[in-house]
Amino acid sequence: MNIRCLQLNKYILVLLLFISYSVNAQHGLENIIVEKYYISTAKDTVNSAIGGKLPIGSTTYRIYVDLLPGYKFQAAFGIPGHELRIATTTSFFNNEDQGATIPNIIPDHNLGDNTVMLDSWISVGAASESNLGVLKAEDNGQGTIKNANGILRNENPMMGISLINQDGLIEGVAERVTAFGIDSIIKIFGNSNGKYGSEFKTSNGSWAAMNGSVGPTSENKILIAQLTTNGKLSFKLNIQIGTPSGGVEQYVAENPQGNQIKFSKLSFPLPIISHK
Repeated sequence: MNIRCLQLNKYILVLLLFISYSVNAQHGLENIIVEKYYISTAKDTVNSAIGGKLPIGSTTYRIYVDLLPGYKFQAAFGIPGHELRIATTTSFFNNEDQGATIPNIIPDHNLGDNTVMLDSWISVGAASESNLGVLKAEDNGQGTIKNANGILRNENPMMGISLINQDGLIEGVAERVTAFGIDSIIKIFGNSNGKYGSEFKTSNGSWAAMNGSVGPTSENKILIAQLTTNGKLSFKLNIQIGTPSGGVEQYVAENPQGNQIKFSKLSFPLPIISHK
């Protein structure tokens, strides 16, 4: 990338993160939802070797930003004083066959192969090339993918609805991820040839939807990440959303400044508060 492109990217990032706020009495962020999408079994590991070594008992998590109608997800960001961090105590699983760092480039016809549906990635709504991510409980149950290897059939009640009944996919094309300053760290969610990483963090970068993203249902819940690990997941996120009137709102996990709004659920797991 040449110097001019780098300067342009920096300008866009600054514009995205520090555009003036409009006065808005109603805050558009309702919730941050962490869904247990799937819990792997020994059968998933034995019968999916081509996709890479999936540790038995791995959990696939999906993170959704739940917004009021009319609001749009614009970016997840890290800036000085507000680090963005996603980590696990072990490592993140990446499918080594057809996985990707963003789901927009995963062909739909590959979703039924080995463990492609459990790949780790970041998103602004997509779950594959022509599918949007939706909570399993809000899936319409149509076109549920049947895995070609006969795996991903666990019905453990701890993960809610089984993938064989509702796969959390609704047909549609989402905004593509626009990345700023994360070219090296995003590789943690890439095809790693068995060498998986444990931490994604930045204080000078973001992933964004340049036109803004809305959810695939009237509930307006936007999928922003899918993460598979057999360790303990944690994160601290900061996000920016667009208002129906054309303004923006910034939400941070901690230490809000100026017009920023602290939102406790941007930290996972939630910190323990001492009442001593």
